[in-house]
Amino acid sequence: MKNIISILLIVILLQSCTEKSNEDNTADLIRKVETGLTTWVHIEGDSTWSIQDRMEHYGIPGVSIAVIYNGEIAWVKGYGVMDKESQTPVTTQTLFQAAATSMPVTAYGALRLVEQNNLGLDENINSYLESWKVPGNAFTEEKKVTVRNLLNHSAGIYPYGTGSYSISEELPTLVEILNGSSPASNEPITVNKEPGESVSFAYASYVPIQQMMLDVGREAFPEIMHELVLQPLEMNNSTFNQSLTADQLTKAATGYLQDGSMVEGRRHIYPATASHGLWTTAEDYAKFITHIQQSKDLTELMGTPYGVSNSGWSFTLGLGFQLLNRNDEIYLRHHGWNTGFYAEIAAHRDKGYGVVVLTNSTFPEFNAEVMRSVALAYDWSNYVPVHQKMEIEPSLVDEIIGKYQSDEVIVEIYQEDNQLFYKNILAEQGEELIKVSDSLFVLRSSSQFIQFKPDSENGTINLQYLNRNDEAVLSTLVKVASNKKYPVEFLLEGDFENALIAYKNWKELNPTHPMVTEYYINDIGYDFYHADRMTLSLNTFKVNMMLYPDSYKVYDSYAEACMKAGVIDLAIATYTRSLELNPQNNRARHELKELQKSK
Repeated sequence: MKNIISILLIVILLQSCTEKSNEDNTADLIRKVETGLTTWVHIEGDSTWSIQDRMEHYGIPGVSIAVIYNGEIAWVKGYGVMDKESQTPVTTQTLFQAAATSMPVTAYGALRLVEQNNLGLDENINSYLESWKVPGNAFTEEKKVTVRNLLNHSAGIYPYGTGSYSISEELPTLVEILNGSSPASNEPITVNKEPGESVSFAYASYVPIQQMMLDVGREAFPEIMHELVLQPLEMNNSTFNQSLTADQLTKAATGYLQDGSMVEGRRHIYPATASHGLWTTAEDYAKFITHIQQSKDLTELMGTPYGVSNSGWSFTLGLGFQLLNRNDEIYLRHHGWNTGFYAEIAAHRDKGYGVVVLTNSTFPEFNAEVMRSVALAYDWSNYVPVHQKMEIEPSLVDEIIGKYQSDEVIVEIYQEDNQLFYKNILAEQGEELIKVSDSLFVLRSSSQFIQFKPDSENGTINLQYLNRNDEAVLSTLVKVASNKKYPVEFLLEGDFENALIAYKNWKELNPTHPMVTEYYINDIGYDFYHADRMTLSLNTFKVNMMLYPDSYKVYDSYAEACMKAGVIDLAIATYTRSLELNPQNNRARHELKELQKSK
């Protein structure tokens, strides 16, 4: 008997020591995460930041983090405040808007209906839709839009998104959003390419999915998702309801804009709930991820690549998830940006680790920095590139300094204070170009390799971007004369008149060149817009209006910039012109209504 008691005491003691050791190890890892925030590419010897440092740097009120390790939730922790007025701290129970990270959860809900034999992934979605049908056109004559097409963004859905609404605005029904009818702020949802031809990320792809689930499930969407997903996975704090209960409101974070101001009414409402409407905690969302990771069938189905999005976002799309390939290590990921909230998640498809980062502000760089810190602390396979810096020979510096151009990018390589710098001419400042091998260079802000290769045809040097996975050439920039001036450079110098002349001349000589297309110039305008370089943004959109006076989209963009710059009368006039050119431009109609109300 004494021996048995002794053995039991030893077992209990060993168990206690193991638990204490695990707790100490977790505490050490948390400290590493909290102090290890770094750049996209980490150079050995670089200093790192703390979570607190970067929250103060960006002006982020609150963040909630859940870390997954060995297929389980390792820890969950909140930082900062959920509301700046009350100074209520973020806790593990704080609710954040999941934004577009709602989409993988919705996709799983649709797969549950497939599992229950209520849907077929490859069936024509119109066979399930009752309240609305995908409009037929030339693109859908031979191939019909399927459930799978919508979930993996290969349906060719237009428009890109459907917008949000402040709590004081009239809300559209889902059918009004699908039809693009008032009070919806989006254009009608249609198909603009053959289904299955290619993938193109669009938030609006999930609006027909939401309507289909309503028509099949015969309940409100939040109730359907509660029964199919949230309740079975014990995501007990989560909801797709846009009207929160009194208890949920006490836990809901307040959203903040990048300038630090509070979102009107503390949060926006998203009637297109399937793509943007989930309220959740970091812990609840981590429960969803671990459930997916634990099912081989689900990781294969949702983690199979269908193609690279051609909608301006260069990521591979799976079913519900976006995918990252890091030298054949596949990560499920997604990001989401609602007004005042930003969410990002990443999890290895096969190895049982991941992270959820939810914030009540919109600085994607911060979320990415936290995720890289977690990846380094937990030794994720190939997630964060780490390099040693090498010396650059002076002869090589002299050879590669200069200006390089492709159809869409112009960069300058220059030397300053004995360091080599890379600068996209649209950027406000350059960044250090770091040599990491005999032939390869990197930037701290990019996962791609850069190399300089002699061009035997013209006797100069080309700059090439290489895929990090296999070093395949992604694009090539040709070295040009340093004194060669491009139209956008006149804009950067504040010389609008000569910029317009240069753009008109270039368009006349080469009207199909990418740099003079309406879409490229518009993208530049929005780059300046998001960087708060408003004079440049306004001038870029203004050039575009003069080059393409019959396009309603360029007027819409210029009006948006005018609105941000506080030039309200000009915004009203320009939105009015956009609406004249396209009476179906519900966004312009919506903004006009709001602007006129505020005058």
